[in-house]
Amino acid sequence: MGIESKDEEGDQDSGMLAVQSRTLRNSLISLAVFFALVAALLLGVPGLRTAGDRISDANTSWIALALVFELLSCVGYVVLFDLVFGRLGHSLSSRLSLSELAVNSVVSVSGLAGIALGAWVLRSKGFSVERIAKRSVLIFVLTSAVNVGAVAVIGIPMWLGIIPGSRDPLLTLLPGLAGIATITGTLVLASWARRTAAARAGREGRATVALTAIGGGVEDALGLIGKRDWRLLGAVGYWLFDNLVLYACLASFGHAPSFWVVAMAYLVGMLANSIPVPGGFVAVEGGLVGMLLLFGARPGSVVIASVVIYRVLSLWVPALIGSLAFLSLRREIGKPAAPAVPG
Repeated sequence: MGIESKDEEGDQDSGMLAVQSRTLRNSLISLAVFFALVAALLLGVPGLRTAGDRISDANTSWIALALVFELLSCVGYVVLFDLVFGRLGHSLSSRLSLSELAVNSVVSVSGLAGIALGAWVLRSKGFSVERIAKRSVLIFVLTSAVNVGAVAVIGIPMWLGIIPGSRDPLLTLLPGLAGIATITGTLVLASWARRTAAARAGREGRATVALTAIGGGVEDALGLIGKRDWRLLGAVGYWLFDNLVLYACLASFGHAPSFWVVAMAYLVGMLANSIPVPGGFVAVEGGLVGMLLLFGARPGSVVIASVVIYRVLSLWVPALIGSLAFLSLRREIGKPAAPAVPG
């Protein structure tokens, strides 16, 4: 009995050491992520002094309104994230979603960096790879659907002359048709992924996980849209209010084109956000400035100043809020979560 008791105590001590080791490792990794986030923010995001020089000629009331719009855009993402990962609890869900926004602010690639951070945190809390993958696909599909859908909803009517803006088919019709093709292609891909995953039933591996996540994520997205949950408005708000930030920055100089022109230039110009550079710096600014000029926004100096101020607000606001959220979230990384995310 004495020997067995000592063995059990030894196993318990080994288990506690393993848990403490994992906790220390996760803490060190999370601190590294936080400081890397801050470093990228300082090095890659347009400087506040540059914005200060530009803002001297802007209407501060419009800039204040732009700041409010950016905060509302962040709220939109938090609401959507709560819909997808609601069983995490509002506190954890809010902090994790804001942390994702911070990472997305300083590391582009169409929001995938933030999703990767969220997946790492959830995995450290004991969630299965399958569930994390499926839910990550779901939130990516919902946010992307708004962007892609808006290109078609705005671009084609603009080409037809129904709403004001350019009638150049290269700027309106082509992106609109590309948006429709993307939506169709996503549905076809999801259908194929579900069939292929079913055929691989019982087989493990990354390919099976990926196929199940794609098929299930898109299917869940369609299910949520069919249910018309009000929290889906978070995806719309996330996109819409960020558009309004750019519009308000242009309006602060008294030269704002129509909202539709700003929205279309934003949608096409932000394609540069898929380029993996810190904050999309230069690539996104160039894309937005170029598209606004092609859509007739003038003068060029005002367009450049407006985009610089927009980028400062759209990057610094979520980055600062999200960094603080991640700092508070860091203490919980590695601790098992009581509730489980639905599959």
